[in-house]
Amino acid sequence: MAEVTPFGALGDGRKVHAIDLRNGTLSARVLDYGARLVLYRRGSGPNISVAGTLPDYENEKRYFGPIIAPVINRIAGARAEIDGRRCTFDANQDGRHTLHSGRAGSHTAIWAVSASDAAFATFTLDLADGAGGFPGNRRITARYALEDDGLSLDIEATTDAPTLMNPGSHGVWNPDGAPDWSRLSLTVPSERFLPTTPEDLPTGEIASVAGTLYDHRGPRPPDSSLDHNYCFEPHFGLRARLEGDRGVLEVHSDAPGLQAYAGGREGIALEPQLWPDAPNNPQFPSIRLAAGETFRQRSRFLIVA
Repeated sequence: MAEVTPFGALGDGRKVHAIDLRNGTLSARVLDYGARLVLYRRGSGPNISVAGTLPDYENEKRYFGPIIAPVINRIAGARAEIDGRRCTFDANQDGRHTLHSGRAGSHTAIWAVSASDAAFATFTLDLADGAGGFPGNRRITARYALEDDGLSLDIEATTDAPTLMNPGSHGVWNPDGAPDWSRLSLTVPSERFLPTTPEDLPTGEIASVAGTLYDHRGPRPPDSSLDHNYCFEPHFGLRARLEGDRGVLEVHSDAPGLQAYAGGREGIALEPQLWPDAPNNPQFPSIRLAAGETFRQRSRFLIVA
């Protein structure tokens, strides 16, 4: 069995537990608060998942490591139409837009845990119809598993009514385990990305990375303005590589998008997902989930050096 231990209490009194996974070579720690990855390492190497304390996770590090659902990233104007129904969401970005499902997204919830093996655990969260403004009674599951060569994450979601569904992991990474990412180099082998407005919303254009600050087809340090979605073909698969002096992380996923964010000092966020603000950009892949359908996404995080 995975080891489950008390981790502390939130400001509102809710108890938080840590679930420790081990397979002999790799170890990981996930909190039931947000199904949040807070430790991932090989042997005695550095923790490459940037971590903090519970007060940090309630405040400035609220997006460090959790599963964000139902919709990661942004929805312009905090509104969208779903099958002719006009829905309004929490405008928690500048009082105008929805960021990461709003203030009460899944990153703030205590998830139920089923830990039946030392190397894997499944986290489950039920979201009621109308919670956050999103329709449908929804169930989100996230299964973390240590494998021979890395950590896998399988996310699934169901609903009993048409809704928006784009859950994802908001991992923040630093393979060096250092206090900043200044020595890291990023490779994202994608030809296309989504340019953004000054409010970090997609403009609707799908552009070439060539000649931009965001061309990471070869390894180089990211610009601090990086907060963009890279576009991948589903048959090709998503790949990214983050290199430091002490370690290398590779991210693989079947998601068609990768949001990369370098605006924080401590690490680089690499978030496999569908494309942001898809409901307001019909040329993007849809994030609509119908009743009876199941959303599935698989990602793997490999410590390769």
